Amino acid sequence: MIALLPADECVARLNVIFPRAVFDSVMSSPLAGQAVAALLYVDAVAIGTVDFWARPSMVMWFSGDTMARSEVDERREWRSAAVRGRRAVESVLESWHVPLTASYADNSRETLRDETFRLWREAGAIRERAGVPKNSSKGRWALEPHFAALFDPSLDESALEAAAANWQKEHLSPGAKVKLQFERSQSQADHGVAVELPGGAGTRRLEAGVASLILKTVIEKWAPLRLAHPFVVTISEPGDKIYMADEKLLGQLGLQINVSALLPDAIIADIRDDGAVQFWFVEAVNTDGEIHEARRADLIKWATSHGIQEGYCSFLTAFKSRNDAAARKRLKSLASDTYAFFADEPDHELAWYRV
Repeated sequence: MIALLPADECVARLNVIFPRAVFDSVMSSPLAGQAVAALLYVDAVAIGTVDFWARPSMVMWFSGDTMARSEVDERREWRSAAVRGRRAVESVLESWHVPLTASYADNSRETLRDETFRLWREAGAIRERAGVPKNSSKGRWALEPHFAALFDPSLDESALEAAAANWQKEHLSPGAKVKLQFERSQSQADHGVAVELPGGAGTRRLEAGVASLILKTVIEKWAPLRLAHPFVVTISEPGDKIYMADEKLLGQLGLQINVSALLPDAIIADIRDDGAVQFWFVEAVNTDGEIHEARRADLIKWATSHGIQEGYCSFLTAFKSRNDAAARKRLKSLASDTYAFFADEPDHELAWYRV
């Protein structure tokens, strides 16, 4: 049978495999760690013809006291009892003089099944047995062997990091890989962020920080996908540092930018094929600064004072991630008729408007 790893160490490894800054926390929660430990204990690993399929209730009945009885025959005795039900498990534990000290109530199995196992399955970490109804008492879950291998106790920290990175490369979806890459790129943002302006307009180096990294993704990823012919008009930074576009083109756009006014983090012009120009006002939010109703009104006032009609104004609030605290806190304050963007999912956009 497979070697065992305590639940708390399983949690630590899950956080390496599914870092919470990128993935839903249910994928690396203490309950998720207990699930890994329990499935390893009963040898529910999909190697060849699966010898044993687990059910979520078994995780609820599992405990550190049970894990301490780690001889092969003890593990098989416990899992055989778990197939029969809770009372059979209690009987086995009583014969071992081990109390049934379950860490979770039985109704936690729904969270495990419907959230943790579902997301693990989507990530290729666990296999679901075909043809078994959702409400069946039969086991229908087994860890994928390549995922179970990441919990080998012999892996030291560096070996685990390398194995986890290889597993992520082999098994995660393209979208999940983009999220991971964005998260890792934050360490590089400590030394400034280079932004390639669209249309071959050159490179702009922004100050270090997550907000600059978010803005870089808006300019380099979102704008080319979303806009016909994007052109960066301004980029504002702390300390009154303002990038201004080529004055000749600003003149062609009919703009005389007043740099003393309160500008958004960026203004991007979309020079459409029909000749019209749509102006996008962008705020990159690391903590706050979203485009709420008052901010939208102020930006429209600024735009009209510079000869830009309200109908040619669009608004984008950009966040690091849907999982990020700033997004969870500020999304509810977005102004109507504005959009939201998440830097770790650059090919998606949220719209908030009246229907």
